[in-house]
Amino acid sequence: MFLKNKLVLIICFIIFCCQPTQKIDKFIFDYSRFENFSISAKSVTLNNLYEQSFSKSNIENQIKVSPNKRLQKWLKKNFQIFGNENKLIINILDSSISRYEIENVDAKNYEEKTIYKYEVSYLLEFELYDNSNYILSNISVESSRSTTSNKYISLNELENIVDLLIFNAIQDLSSETKYLLNKYMGEYLSS
Repeated sequence: MFLKNKLVLIICFIIFCCQPTQKIDKFIFDYSRFENFSISAKSVTLNNLYEQSFSKSNIENQIKVSPNKRLQKWLKKNFQIFGNENKLIINILDSSISRYEIENVDAKNYEEKTIYKYEVSYLLEFELYDNSNYILSNISVESSRSTTSNKYISLNELENIVDLLIFNAIQDLSSETKYLLNKYMGEYLSS
């Protein structure tokens, strides 16, 4: 009887010890947390002028949803137009994500000496034209964010790191866009 109880206790202990040390929840990309804009225009044109570079550092082909697709979805969901005049043109000039190997200067004895640095960059241009194709206002908005991770991580961890990085970069871009649109196109915005 004592041996049976001891065996059950050992099996329970082994099962408990084999559990993962960290549970990684999937990051949910919520576009409603970004700023919304209503601009007095009859039409809006979204020009994707960014061309993906196929370099060693560019990782757009390694992730499920690229920064460019996330940006386009934000622009389509959070920009509304109203009115019968003016034309808004939004140019996407940059929406890249890169990964670089860097030295871990804060590494302790048993930590990795090389880590990855991820960097996402956005650059947008907003142009508002009247019906005669004269420019009324033009602004450029830029955002850049970076983070680091261990060199050897799972694909799920990579997706979560990249999604959070992109989310924070678009959040910065959204705030900067609000500030600049209010400053230079305020008369064409609806509250």
